[in-house]
Amino acid sequence: MTLPHKIYFNGQLLGIMQRKEIQVKDIPEGVYRLKIQSMIPFLFAETEITVKRGENTVIFSDREKFWDILFTIDLLLVIVKWFITLPDNINLIYSIVTNGYFVVWLAYEWIIRKRYFRIQQ
Repeated sequence: MTLPHKIYFNGQLLGIMQRKEIQVKDIPEGVYRLKIQSMIPFLFAETEITVKRGENTVIFSDREKFWDILFTIDLLLVIVKWFITLPDNINLIYSIVTNGYFVVWLAYEWIIRKRYFRIQQ
């Protein structure tokens, strides 16, 4: 399941979609600014696309598959930890690793926030 994304065309909101492909047609030929924004406002990607006669396809993908998998695993471990009591030394190591990972992930997301999606025409 993926979250929906906002699609902007030359700064105007075109719509909200959940697919990974956009069909651009019935607009004049030219160069346009395309922005794909996550529902989290500061995660987006922008690029210029050239619209030609006929149908133009723009495909975008999420750069975060690997990080999302790791974050999901970490989230599941946090939930499991609510029900299981770990020995103090293992709990300390677990807390350092999971909190460190979260800080690194958060910093990475902030750094790439303007290049969050990979856009291909």
